[in-house]
Amino acid sequence: MNSLAVVLAGVLMVFSGMLLAHHMQYTRRAAALAPTGESEIPALSKASPGFPAVMALFVVLLSVGIYQSTGRFSDWDKGVLDDNIDYLVAAEITKGRQAVDQMPDNEIALLNLAHSYMEGGMYRNAVETLDTLLTLTGEDAELMGLKATAMYYRDERAIAPETGIVIARVLALFPEEMQTRMLLANDAYFKGQYAKAIEHWQILLTNKRQAVNHRAINNAISKAQTKGEL
Repeated sequence: MNSLAVVLAGVLMVFSGMLLAHHMQYTRRAAALAPTGESEIPALSKASPGFPAVMALFVVLLSVGIYQSTGRFSDWDKGVLDDNIDYLVAAEITKGRQAVDQMPDNEIALLNLAHSYMEGGMYRNAVETLDTLLTLTGEDAELMGLKATAMYYRDERAIAPETGIVIARVLALFPEEMQTRMLLANDAYFKGQYAKAIEHWQILLTNKRQAVNHRAINNAISKAQTKGEL
């Protein structure tokens, strides 16, 4: 028998034992009070002594049955992390795939799917989707910046040569492109290259085409300056 069922049944049987003991104590007390002139014995004392045990058994069987029906009953014993992506993100990915299947050349559908893949950590799929999108749009600095970011995380936070080529092309088209500058700044920061990170963030602050969070960037610059002085 699955050990989870044993544990669950054991806990609930302990509970049922406590309930039965309480019932018996209540019944004895009611019986003792009856000769003293009490006109009525509380209703609970009139119930069958087996009633709590039957009720507890019902709770045990119902709980185990419900848990088995969820389809996750055997996973409790495996001792491994559940690395599945969040079910809401998975639902968005499924929805995005369906939209792309129905409209393969729809740029918005492809972009939404790429974003969903990235949110779910499926960076390889995101890169492939962005490649498909770029064949439709032609060179687009913002899309290429998004692709460079997906490639970076796909390669486990490394700027591979092919990623470097994409980054160089993005900066040639749009030197202040947000995704690319954020990627370069964060990569430099985590490598302890604080002056380089600050340089990228400062360039990003001159971006007039995209919605840049100036407050967050200035805070990042201040933090990098502090770390650089240590």
